[in-house]
Amino acid sequence: MNNLKIVGRLLKYMKPYWGRLTILVTLSLLGVIFMVSKPLAVKVIIDNVLLKKDLPRFVSVYMENYGIGQDVEQLLFYCLGFMAVVVIGEVILNYISFLLVNEIGLKLIYDLSLDLYKKFQSLSIKFYTENKIGDLLHRFNGDIFVVYLMVAQIILPIITSILALGGMFYIMFLIEPVLAFIAISIVPLLVILLVVVSGPMNRTTLEQYNQQGELSAFVQQSLISMRVIQAFVREDYMLKRLMTKAMDFKNAYFKAITISEGYNQSTHFITRVASVVLVGIGAYKGIEGKISPGDLYVFLGYIAALYGPVNSLSTAAGAIIAFGARGKRIYDILDSEDEIEEVENPVHLKKLSGLVQFENIEFGYKKGKPEENRVLKTINFTAEPGKVTAIIGATGAGKTSLISLMGRFFEPWNGTIKLDGVNINQLKVKSLRENISMVFQDPILFPVSIAENIAFGNPNATMEQIIEAAKLSEAHDFIIKLTHGYDTLVSEAGLSLSGGEKQRLSLARAFLIHTSIIILDEPTSSVDALTEARIYKRLKEYNKGKTVFIISHRLSTIKNADQIIVLENGMIEEHGNHKELVQNNKLYSKLYLQQTID
Repeated sequence: MNNLKIVGRLLKYMKPYWGRLTILVTLSLLGVIFMVSKPLAVKVIIDNVLLKKDLPRFVSVYMENYGIGQDVEQLLFYCLGFMAVVVIGEVILNYISFLLVNEIGLKLIYDLSLDLYKKFQSLSIKFYTENKIGDLLHRFNGDIFVVYLMVAQIILPIITSILALGGMFYIMFLIEPVLAFIAISIVPLLVILLVVVSGPMNRTTLEQYNQQGELSAFVQQSLISMRVIQAFVREDYMLKRLMTKAMDFKNAYFKAITISEGYNQSTHFITRVASVVLVGIGAYKGIEGKISPGDLYVFLGYIAALYGPVNSLSTAAGAIIAFGARGKRIYDILDSEDEIEEVENPVHLKKLSGLVQFENIEFGYKKGKPEENRVLKTINFTAEPGKVTAIIGATGAGKTSLISLMGRFFEPWNGTIKLDGVNINQLKVKSLRENISMVFQDPILFPVSIAENIAFGNPNATMEQIIEAAKLSEAHDFIIKLTHGYDTLVSEAGLSLSGGEKQRLSLARAFLIHTSIIILDEPTSSVDALTEARIYKRLKEYNKGKTVFIISHRLSTIKNADQIIVLENGMIEEHGNHKELVQNNKLYSKLYLQQTID
C-alpha cells in the first residue's frame, strides 16, 4: 500500500470535521493575507513617507473618494496602525488555529482508536498468538497519532504554504518578473530531490517503527514476567537481550534520521543558495534604479519569507513518508482478516438447553500439511444437558483446543459443532458466547476491585449475588480477610493474589453468569485438595440442568463425571465413565493407577 493511498484512506476520518477544517483553512487564508501585506506597509513608509513619492493613481483616487488624508504624517499613522492590526490579528489567528488543529487532531485520534480497538476485539485468538502484544500496544498508543499529524504537519501546512507562495509570487511578478521566475525555478529541484529519497526514507522509517514496536513488546513481556526473571536469576540474560533489541532500534532510528535530515539539509541548501542569488540580483537592480527602495524591501522581505512555505512543503512531503510508514502499521491491523466470520443472517440464541455435538472435527493452528499441523483428528462425541463431560490427556493432546472451538475462538478445518442441533457457525458469535461460561487455565484478572472482577461478565449483578458466587467458588473467606474486602483493588495481572486465589475468583466470575454451558479448563490446578473437594461439592448443586465440561489432570476431580473423553495425539483414545475406563485397562486405567499410587 503506497503512502498516498494510506493518506486517502485516512482522509475518510476527516469527513465529520469538514466544517471545522473549512474554518481552519479560512483562518489560514487570513493569516496569509496578513503575512503578504506586512512588507507592503513598510514599502509605503519608505517610498511615500520617507522619499515622498506619489502614491499610485488608483490608490490616491480611492483615498480621495473616501476622504482619507494623504499627507506624510497621516500616511505614516495609517501604515503604523495597519501594521499593529496585522500583528494583533496574527496572534489571535495563530491561537485560534492552534486550538482548532488540536481539537480536530484529537477527535481524529479518538475516532481511529475506537476503530482499532473494535478491530482488536473482532480478531480471533489466533491473531494474538501470532503477534506481540507490546507491538500492538505501540501501534495503538503511538501510531494512531498519524491522523493528528495529517492535520498538523500535512494538510494545514500544504494549504497554507500554497496560499502564501501564490500570494507572494503574484506580487513579485508585479514588481519584477525575472526575479520571480528565478525564485520559482527551485521547485523542480526540490521535487527531484524528494523522488530520489522517498524510497529509502519510507523503508528506513517503517523499519524504525517496527523495531520500536519490538522493543516495546520485549519490555512489556519482561515487566509481566519479572517474578520469573528474578526467581531464576536471569536479570543479566534479559538485560543482554534488551541491549540487542535497543541496539537494533537505535540503528534503525539512526538510518531513518540520517536520510531524513539529509533531505532536510539538502532542501535548506537549495533554498539558501537561491536566496543569496535573488538578494544579489535584487540589490543590483535596486542600484540601477530599476526598482524602488520600497519595492526592493518588499522583494527582499518576500525572498526571506518565501522559503519558509517552500521548506514547509518539503517537510510535509517528508511527513507524508513517515505518515505512510505509521499508517501502514495501522492498516496492517485494520485490514487483518477476521478468521471468525458471521453469516449474513445469524441465528440469535435466547436460551440454550445445552446439547453439544462434535461431528468429525479436525483442527490445527497452522494450515498446511494436515499430517504435520493437525491438532485434533476426527473428534465425535455428544454432551447432554445436566451431565458432566470430562476431557483428559497428556499436555499437547488437544484438550484446550477442543473447548476453544466451542466458543468459536478458532475455526475447525472440517466438521461441525452443534448446540441444540444448530451449527455454531450459523449463530451470532455474541449470542453464542453469552450462553457459555468459561474458566480458563490461566485466570485473567483486571486491575479493578475484587467485586468488579467477579461481576465482569454480569456488571448488573447485586452485591448479594457477587457474594453468593464467591461462596460457591470458596473465595468468600479469603476475600473478607483482605484489607478492603470486596473493594480491594487487584494489582496488575493479579500479582497481589496467589494462584489459587485467582482461580477461585475466576470460578466465581463464571458462576455469576448462570449459563447453560460451563467450561472449566484446569479450574482448580492451584487449589489444595480439600478446597477443591468443597468447590466441586458446591458445583454439583449449582450445575443441575447445565452442560459441564471439565479439563483436569487430577483424575480424582473428574472420576464422578458422566462421561470421560481421553485424548491422545489429537484423537479420542477412550470414551466412557470412570468405572468403564478403569476396566478397559488402557491409558486411563494406567493414569488412574499411577495417580492412586502417588
